[in-house]
Amino acid sequence: MDFRVGMNEPTIRTDIDTIQLNEEICEEPASPENCTKHYHEKVGSSDEALEGRILIIEDLTKEVVELLGTVLDIDPLFFALHLHTVQRTGSRHQTPDEATLPSRLSSQDFVNISYHRAVISDTPVPSKGRFKRDTTIDRKLVFLRSTRIGLAQHCASVIRVKTRKGRWLALVLVDPPIGDVYIADAIDKRRVILNLRPFLGSYEDFLAPASFSADTEDEETLPRGGMFEDLQQYWTRERSACFNPRDPSIQSLAYYTLNIIAAEWVKYVAVMQYCLKQYEYNHDQLPALSLDKFDKDLRELQSWRRRTMVSQSKIKSVLRFLSSKYRQIENKDQDLELLSDDFEHINSNIESVGRRLESMLPVVMSFVQITDARRSFAETADISRLTILALIFVPLTFVSSLFSMNTENLPGRGAFWVYFAVAIPLTGLVVLIARPPVALTRRAINWIVERKKQPIVRRRSESVDSAIKGPVA
Repeated sequence: MDFRVGMNEPTIRTDIDTIQLNEEICEEPASPENCTKHYHEKVGSSDEALEGRILIIEDLTKEVVELLGTVLDIDPLFFALHLHTVQRTGSRHQTPDEATLPSRLSSQDFVNISYHRAVISDTPVPSKGRFKRDTTIDRKLVFLRSTRIGLAQHCASVIRVKTRKGRWLALVLVDPPIGDVYIADAIDKRRVILNLRPFLGSYEDFLAPASFSADTEDEETLPRGGMFEDLQQYWTRERSACFNPRDPSIQSLAYYTLNIIAAEWVKYVAVMQYCLKQYEYNHDQLPALSLDKFDKDLRELQSWRRRTMVSQSKIKSVLRFLSSKYRQIENKDQDLELLSDDFEHINSNIESVGRRLESMLPVVMSFVQITDARRSFAETADISRLTILALIFVPLTFVSSLFSMNTENLPGRGAFWVYFAVAIPLTGLVVLIARPPVALTRRAINWIVERKKQPIVRRRSESVDSAIKGPVA
């Protein structure tokens, strides 16, 4: 996008190759044979009127990184923060965003913003719900347990540099839109097809709508497919008040990018609120719920505690960027102040919903204990029934094995009645000993205790009588 003197809207050009990209950033052809017709028509004819340029690069490649880094002398940390959003190395070393202190970034004229896009699948999710996007840069796609909602990892980066002719050049690195092909995060690394769509539709438009009296027939509708098209649409529709085309600040260059990311964070908060409703249980449902369901909920709640901390750290980094002392905008910082208030509001909502999700952990634990206790009571009742059956059949089996040695006691013989005469009283005796009647047992114990006390009382009364009468004269 070229910003020229006297033009309210930037000139948009798309689909340029590596050679044309080299010409764009150098503002001059590398050699006459490499001077393209595209370059002469768009740049050479009105080069003097050019104030600055914004280059939006989608799905950054190795060749583009090498070209931008060598020609523009860009800090490698800028590319490292944009690329390393997936922790692929485990505990061997930290990711750049974790290892970089805010003081290191405060003096830089760039910003890297990581965020998530909430998506939902129309079909059941295969594998374990963990995928990687089929793009040049590894980006994770994680589906929440027991749902079809996924969080797709994204990153947008903006840097402001000076060209050889002294003009400003802004590079905006964005990720491609959500696709259908993904790589399963498993051993086989197979490719799968997922029919995904934005959760609760696309994000809300943050610009003021056109009036009813305005002619809207010629206006293009926002595609809402990816940030590449969205940024072009927003820069064409309206120029922000904080943007100075002669010498824009890095905050003003990232204004629309941050607004789109803020709208995606609002969708992220909606996902958190949706998951919070999933953990509201009814006491009538407890017998039907298994411990596996509670185990999944516990693991998901623990994951949300970690996600909340990471999300807040990302939003706080944006707030530090917006409030940095390098913001040099004269009397036009109202848009940035409102944008900072939006991120403060999002951070407050994430913190609030995160606390509510964390407070659900003891609730789920109590339900686990209740369910486990009910299961223990049911198992105790089953064991009691099994014990009664054993008390009945074990004596019968013992007697039958004892009398089976004598053929006269076999069924059909004359002495078969002896089996019942012995087995039935023995079974009753065993049941009586194993499970005696409580009231009868208590009366028997009291009677025995009273019987033991009577001789002692009698002996004491006799000794007292003999002491009173004294010795006989």
